[in-house]
Amino acid sequence: MSDRLDLPPSKLVAIIDAQLELARVGPSFGNLMDCAVLKAAQLTGADGAVIELVEGSEVVYRAACGLAEPQLGLRMQIKGSLSGHVLTTRQAAVCADSETDERVNREACRRVGLRSMAILPLLFGEHAGGVLKLAWREPRPFDQDEVALGQAITDMTAAMMFHASQEGPHVLQRKVTQDPATGLANRSSFYEQLRVRLDDAITRGGHVGVMVARVRPWRKEVMAELARRFTAECREGDVLARLGGDEFGVILSLAARRSIVQSQVSRFSHAASAQSVLLPDGEKIDAVVQFGSALFPEDGNGVSDLLLAARAAPPAG
Repeated sequence: MSDRLDLPPSKLVAIIDAQLELARVGPSFGNLMDCAVLKAAQLTGADGAVIELVEGSEVVYRAACGLAEPQLGLRMQIKGSLSGHVLTTRQAAVCADSETDERVNREACRRVGLRSMAILPLLFGEHAGGVLKLAWREPRPFDQDEVALGQAITDMTAAMMFHASQEGPHVLQRKVTQDPATGLANRSSFYEQLRVRLDDAITRGGHVGVMVARVRPWRKEVMAELARRFTAECREGDVLARLGGDEFGVILSLAARRSIVQSQVSRFSHAASAQSVLLPDGEKIDAVVQFGSALFPEDGNGVSDLLLAARAAPPAG
């Protein structure tokens, strides 16, 4: 594994470009981590990447891309995992083949679909608050500066999150699970809570309803106003989140059958179109919002399946 200073000029330039892009992300830790995993995967050629943050005795997948993206929001026990080893030693570790490496949680690796990985500590001062994991679908040696490249992105990400980590775990938790522009839950938090709802529905044989809403035009003021309107329409137990720049998601607490889900979509649609959005300069904008919905278990059995079905549903609104 090469020292970072021994990297060829082209890779050093790529690191600098990636770090500059991270610096431009802004105050959203969710967006920062999303950018970090994408850049780390691009720089190293990994098939996927994930940032796992420590919460108690578990790590939570707070950002993910590529083959790891379907696991966003997943909680895993630290004990008995290679991530746990990295958190304890605060040193990077690599696994050339998860099927033969006794340090790894083999079941978890199979769930994600990875066979080899590099795990890099996310250091907040002297404390390891999480890891960035680079994942590949096939066994492989690590001889292409993967660790040095990934660690450069990890260190930059940790540096940008450092001050929040010093304010206490509750401050960091809020910042990594909340969209700062709207105050809503972010994508990672939404996925995590949807996993909980699905597990509960599987246990008791129930249903889970999901709604997505895509907004045009995408503007900060428009998203903030729609967030306010959608919050007013939420019933007790609903979970409203901002899934991306132009997209909201709602986990619907009432979802015994499809007609109930559809009636709630209509209610949100009416709230979105009830009146124009007034901008600070006095201009009025008529936002176009397309809604879609899906119902578990009819439309899918997992988080990714349900959201894909909701996005592919004939638009309403």
